[in-house]
Amino acid sequence: MFLICVFVGAWALAQTQHGVVKTRGRLVAGRHQSGQGLTGATVHIQGRTSVVVENRNGSFSFPIPGKSFKIESVRKKGYQLVDADAAPKVYTYSTSPIILVMDTPDQLLEDKLAAQRQINKAMTRDLNRKENEINELKRQNKVSQQQYLQQIQDLYDQQDKNAMLVRRMAEYYATIDYDMLDDFNRRVGDFILNGNLASADSLLRTKGDMNERINELNQLHEANVISRKMVEKSEMVEKTQREDIARDCFSFFQRFALAHENDSATYYIEKRAGLDAMNPQWQADAGSYLQQRGLADKAAQYYRKAIDASRGLAQTDPGRYEPLLARTLNNIAMLYSESAQPSMAEPLFDEAIGIYRRLASADTLTFKPLLASVLNNLAVLYSRESRDLSTIERLYNDALDIYMPLSQEMPEIYGPAVASTFNNLALLYGAAGGRFYDSELMFSKALALYRQLGKADSGAYLADYAATLINLSTLYYRNDLNIEQAISLLDESLGVYRRLSEADSQYYAPMMATALNNLSVLYFATSDPEKGERALIESLELYKQLAYENPVRYLPLISDRAYQQGVRCYQDDEMEKSKTLFGIALDAYSALEILNPDTYRPEKAKLLRNMATACDKLRQWDDAGRYYQEELDINQELARLSPQDYNSHVARSYGNLSNHALLTGNFIKAAEYARAGLDIDSTKTYIRANLAAALLFMGEREQAMSIYQEYKQELRDTFLDDFRQFEAIGIIPDNARQAVEQIKQLLNH
Repeated sequence: MFLICVFVGAWALAQTQHGVVKTRGRLVAGRHQSGQGLTGATVHIQGRTSVVVENRNGSFSFPIPGKSFKIESVRKKGYQLVDADAAPKVYTYSTSPIILVMDTPDQLLEDKLAAQRQINKAMTRDLNRKENEINELKRQNKVSQQQYLQQIQDLYDQQDKNAMLVRRMAEYYATIDYDMLDDFNRRVGDFILNGNLASADSLLRTKGDMNERINELNQLHEANVISRKMVEKSEMVEKTQREDIARDCFSFFQRFALAHENDSATYYIEKRAGLDAMNPQWQADAGSYLQQRGLADKAAQYYRKAIDASRGLAQTDPGRYEPLLARTLNNIAMLYSESAQPSMAEPLFDEAIGIYRRLASADTLTFKPLLASVLNNLAVLYSRESRDLSTIERLYNDALDIYMPLSQEMPEIYGPAVASTFNNLALLYGAAGGRFYDSELMFSKALALYRQLGKADSGAYLADYAATLINLSTLYYRNDLNIEQAISLLDESLGVYRRLSEADSQYYAPMMATALNNLSVLYFATSDPEKGERALIESLELYKQLAYENPVRYLPLISDRAYQQGVRCYQDDEMEKSKTLFGIALDAYSALEILNPDTYRPEKAKLLRNMATACDKLRQWDDAGRYYQEELDINQELARLSPQDYNSHVARSYGNLSNHALLTGNFIKAAEYARAGLDIDSTKTYIRANLAAALLFMGEREQAMSIYQEYKQELRDTFLDDFRQFEAIGIIPDNARQAVEQIKQLLNH
């Protein structure tokens, strides 16, 4: 027995673990380009002297005393690990070499941006195709206007939500080692990356129906439970098949996600997660996609499974599973934060911060930026909750302490994070009373940094620079610091967006519209209405173009801005301009009413009343009457559903119609409308002024005089204003003029 023990020990001491440090295998123009071995890399093994890779093919080896060992880190100047989970990590001895993949940050960034561009192009092509299909259905009258608007809205809502998906997919393809894939999966990846989704679909389906494959897998699993004769071999086959099916499910997911076929994409990402509830990465991926789709409850379920699995696995392999645990904690905390559940989000952010602090102590370059990101997220949560200013400020400054030195070494990667944090601090100070100049300083630092970054790439940071100009301008205007400078900043911002729009008008139109909208507000505030109107009209035209693709987001902006300026013009007695602006707002509300009648129908009624009043002022009687009648119809419909809320609105509508009938000389209708309004709500005494005038002009002098006598104190000014208006229009009958003069004397004494 002693000899056997010694022999086993001697064999263990003699076993050698082999490995390779290499660059990532890549796809270049659809062709597989193998990675290259790296010399000069240093592999740090726990409890042993570090191994320096000297062979040109990147190979190395070292003896191990037992069945497992821990690689603490892998370092080479100018390079970083592509898979951050590769070290620190505990490995089990294997006759197969350990593959450690490294690349330069520039190459990784270049590949990620290239992948992102390819994916965006593919998604844009598919988006245009689907939009054309919807437009064709509309042209053929196969869908209603409401269905058409909803389908267009759903399509572009998903486009907005796909930004995170594009980034994650780009990162996936920029970090995957194609040397480790077989030709089948390389071809699938190439098809998906280049938007050849039909080919990816066809190739994936050559392996058979997914449900049949899963059924076969499940049958194999049941066979393993029944018979254990070939346990090790069978379980290895099961594992291989599970991973193969999981990979294909993921490829199907990517194929359908890129085609905006969200239900199918969801089906496959959930199928993959269901293959192994204890695989935290599969659960986390499902949660992330469902969160992007706005399915918060289902996303939270998968995130919680990922967290439970990660916590268990991290007990035995912390180097591999703690980073995933921290990332998932941050994601579910973001979900709760966005769902207005701060009490649930805060402890999860705190736990993620604790893990990243611990991981960063061993691997600063990989984990400190992630720590800074979570600190920023927690600071944003605290800002929404109006927490203690000093606490929020400390979190942002802690993030800056991490980003600043990193930005000195890699400005193109971490410089934008520094500028963004400056911007967040500026917004924080701007919201805090008395810290306007601190806010100005932070905005100025952000602008200076964007200018510096722009020297290396003049176009990359222009949009962020322009957005910061808008923020600083808003600070000046809202706090009466320097309104002329605010206008100058907005002008500069608008100029930047105009240049950017020459290359991509669709993407930058929303920012251009924001700058123009703000500029119009400032011009009106500085008594320069001509420039204000020009900026307003241009912003409204841009919003109209955007509303065609995204009505829910932009139609409310159109209606709000047009309505506000319409009221301003009305108050300034510019009735033609007022009517034009009210008309723009009315068109927007009419479209919104189709999408969400409960919200926008009451608002439309109010706007119709204002539009009719402007038409009355312009003596466009037919238009005014039509708008007043439409207002009444809407209020009556609302009152049938909720009389306690809308009966008074119906009464006011009758009062408006009564006044309009007076102005057009229809005294009988004026009296009918007035009585109808008072029958519904007798507290609206101003309607009695319309009734009194109608009765007087109809020759029913005694009834009219009784109203003038009863309400001479309460409605004196209303009565006199009405007479002045009636005189100006010329509607007072000759036989009523003497009575009008007598009533004026009564009211003036």
